[in-house]
Amino acid sequence: MNLEKRRNYYFDNLKLLLIILVVMGHVIEPLIDSNKNIKAAYMFIYAFHMPLFVFVSGYFSKNINDNKKFFFKINNILVPYIIFQLLYSIFNIYVLKTQDFEVTLIYPYWTMWYLLSLFTWSITLPYFSKIKYSVLIVFVISIISGYDNNIGYYLSLSRTITFFPYFLMGYFCKQEYMDIIRVHIKKVHALLGVLTVSLLIYLMNSKIDYRWFYGSYPYSQLDGFGCPKFIIDILTYILAIITSVCVLALIPNKKLIFTKLGSRTMSVYIFHGFIVKLLVKYNFFNYIDSFTSKIFIMLISLFIVVILSSKKINEIANMIIYPKILKQVS
Repeated sequence: MNLEKRRNYYFDNLKLLLIILVVMGHVIEPLIDSNKNIKAAYMFIYAFHMPLFVFVSGYFSKNINDNKKFFFKINNILVPYIIFQLLYSIFNIYVLKTQDFEVTLIYPYWTMWYLLSLFTWSITLPYFSKIKYSVLIVFVISIISGYDNNIGYYLSLSRTITFFPYFLMGYFCKQEYMDIIRVHIKKVHALLGVLTVSLLIYLMNSKIDYRWFYGSYPYSQLDGFGCPKFIIDILTYILAIITSVCVLALIPNKKLIFTKLGSRTMSVYIFHGFIVKLLVKYNFFNYIDSFTSKIFIMLISLFIVVILSSKKINEIANMIIYPKILKQVS
């Protein structure tokens, strides 16, 4: 029982770090074209945070043989997607006053891509989990799909294909593999690995097209730096895996003062977009031009996470995304 608790603390700490990076990435995004240091930090975040988030989602998707749990898991993904896709549409039309905004469920709005992709990964997992070398197969499919200009935002197909290998890796990952990473990779080596990746990205800042990390663009729209583009795509996978392993080795496996917040990441994910878009609308980022203000913007990211992962906000989120009728049936 104690071992299980420690494992949960570990993943709560991990999920908290990842949701902080999600929010921070979105908060600093409006500044990446005006400051090279912020752009480097942005690319470092995007080099691994969503691949690792997808990996964790796959890791906790092992109950596909339990039909009841599987059914409610699917519902608890699809229902929030539909609700918040519509809420963000209303928000854009009536609050942001976005011109000609199209209300649709087939083109996910901004952060909503993850829920739609998660739905697709989950319903296809029972089939791919039975295929030998499925991780390798979907990896090859992902590399080849980069040549297809027709795969894009529709149903979040591009990102679904691009990040699916990480989801499958998470599903096939056993707890003993995680233990090997945590126990046998020294933290100093893991830290050196993270610092090396961040330094590499910083040094190549001006040469890297950060859109490679989005997983939503075909090769034809990305800068190849004179190198075959499928090679660059493969390198993004390698970079994400190396950095993710280092981060996994650095996460503390114990309860900390902020660990509880890591169990409430869903409320942060679905709500933080409203705040970020409001900051953009009212030109908040126009005032971020000094070193002190850049530090301040990082602190704002932490503040958003703390507020949105509070108990009260989490309860509100649960009321919206987990309808009472589903709870009664389950």
